[in-house]
Amino acid sequence: MKKLAVIVTRGSYNNLLQACELARIATIAGTQVSVFFRDEAALRLTQDKVKDMVFSEAYKGRDAHMREVLRSRGKHDLPAILREIKEKGDAKFSVCRDSLDLLEITVEKLIPELDEVQAADAFWKEEVATADQVITF
Repeated sequence: MKKLAVIVTRGSYNNLLQACELARIATIAGTQVSVFFRDEAALRLTQDKVKDMVFSEAYKGRDAHMREVLRSRGKHDLPAILREIKEKGDAKFSVCRDSLDLLEITVEKLIPELDEVQAADAFWKEEVATADQVITF
């Protein structure tokens, strides 16, 4: 089985959605996928921020339109998207322990769809070093 490691650092909704769409496609294709959220992306995976659809600067002035389009396509609920990816295939979602510490986020504040809190060096050894492909967002 092919193995894909995905590292997500940027926290805009469009970036998180792109990473998730790639993970979804890869799991459907039979690839084992491990996604590691860190830095700004980790901040967005808290229960109080996950519903904020904040877009990158490229979407400035089109935010409302993008929210409407994504809602109409069922792409507005990130926790539901993560659950769907896990249902489709072999996927694991981790969040960076160092990022949580730096951002002063407790594990209790994270969304339950995340599988584990992991140190960056552990993700590197367990997932990146053994992956057939590594992609960053």
